[in-house]
Amino acid sequence: MTAFKKAMKIALIALELLMLLTFVFPLFRNVSNVGVLFGLFMFSALLAVTFFWQRVKNLVKKIMAHRALKIIFLSLCGIFGILVIYAFVLSALMLKSALTSPENPDVVIVLGCKVQKSGNPSLMLSKRIDAAYEFLSDNPDVICIVSGGQGFDEPTSEAEAMKACLAEKGIAEDRILTEDKSESTRENIENSLALLKEKNIEVAEAAIVTDGFHQFRAALIAEEFDLIPTAVSAETPPWLAAAYWIREWFALSHRFVFGS
Repeated sequence: MTAFKKAMKIALIALELLMLLTFVFPLFRNVSNVGVLFGLFMFSALLAVTFFWQRVKNLVKKIMAHRALKIIFLSLCGIFGILVIYAFVLSALMLKSALTSPENPDVVIVLGCKVQKSGNPSLMLSKRIDAAYEFLSDNPDVICIVSGGQGFDEPTSEAEAMKACLAEKGIAEDRILTEDKSESTRENIENSLALLKEKNIEVAEAAIVTDGFHQFRAALIAEEFDLIPTAVSAETPPWLAAAYWIREWFALSHRFVFGS
């Protein structure tokens, strides 16, 4: 192996180790989801392939020399290639939704996230509250719905936690409607629109406050209810971004297959 190839291999291993650590770190913060697990699996596999590259090459040569194994191997490679393209397309759509800025929203819908046992918002929920506060401060005529129920391990509903924080920051409480029964993104949107209907508030465009990776799925649901969705994207903590972005691939795929 030439010095250049050795240097390239070392650089590739270092990059893969760095990406692997991106998915290890959330585990130390009690974050474990399908995005974390998938990232750990994929980058562990890539690291193994790079580290044992010569053995992998020899194994592939043996497989390609066997007709049946060759067909199976090439079929698996084709499926993997299709999945990679699918992931890129999903990511492009997710990014597009995250960058769809509000034009003339009738309401801001803030989607909930976990509340800590102390009653304080989690880091991701705090970022959504900050994004909502900035938008509401810049658009004083727009009302807001905070949407999120209370989980079994949460001392209060996500909606109440968000309302309290927004009020503390200076947003008038009469601008904030509370929807505290929802347990999913679909229920966030559906229950919020039902609440607006009860109050005879007509809505055409809604600015949805959530993390950027979540905006596309939220938009798809909003469109089912004839709502024009636009995005006010919260800043996702960098050490969580990759895991939650991948997790969203699975959530969107579930929606495409099962319709929910």
